[in-house]
Amino acid sequence: MSHFSSCISNAKRQSRKSGFTLLELLIAIAIFSLLAAGCYRLFKSVSSTHEVTLALFEQSSEMQRALAILNTDLSQMAMRPIRNEFGDYEAAVTTNAQNALVTFTRHGWRNYTNAKRSELQRVSYAYDGGRLLRRYWETLDRAPDTPYREQVLLDNIQGFSLRFRDNKKRWHSSWPPASDKQSERLKMVPAAVEYTILHPRLGSVQQFLAGVSFRENEKKVSLPQYPAGNSGEGSQTQPDGGQATPFGNGSIISVPLYPEDD
Repeated sequence: MSHFSSCISNAKRQSRKSGFTLLELLIAIAIFSLLAAGCYRLFKSVSSTHEVTLALFEQSSEMQRALAILNTDLSQMAMRPIRNEFGDYEAAVTTNAQNALVTFTRHGWRNYTNAKRSELQRVSYAYDGGRLLRRYWETLDRAPDTPYREQVLLDNIQGFSLRFRDNKKRWHSSWPPASDKQSERLKMVPAAVEYTILHPRLGSVQQFLAGVSFRENEKKVSLPQYPAGNSGEGSQTQPDGGQATPFGNGSIISVPLYPEDD
């Protein structure tokens, strides 16, 4: 009997030695809670950083694409007025067109399918409710029912503005400027164009483009020469008889530019 009692007492002592006290359990739970809270905060921080970086990358890519299209269009302005849907003459470059910031004719609309159309294109830019819109027509001289195509270049921006410089180094918020001859106003193109985009995250993005009548001694960098035979109809020449030079690529503030064809 004494032997049996001693065995029971030994088993109880061993069971007490192999278990945990309530205090030990509370300490373990507290340490686990601290580690879990730290891991959650770290995961949340990494996840938030990833989301912000991804959104910034997408907005930067969208801005680069919009700048490339803007520069491609504005760098190839042509001295080609048109007739609008009402049969009236419309200047080659104008800010007086309805519901548009600027409307102009541009070179370089490549015809890969050999369709029966010009390589000149009529393009218009508008700012509507935080969106920068690009519109274009498939014909230069329009009939009353000629449709246009529209694409959204940028969304959720805070503003878009342009200004134009003439040959006398004067800046204008509208174009064409006053001239003695109406025929001259129809074919006038700016010596330089500057546009500014106000973006809520990227800030103010500004671009300066030198134009076809920009004087050689005013250029900070040499502009590329316009390829012969690639101007389509309405090829323009300088006053001295030489081939016209298109706008050059300026340097972009805040956002790098990767030019691409429209």
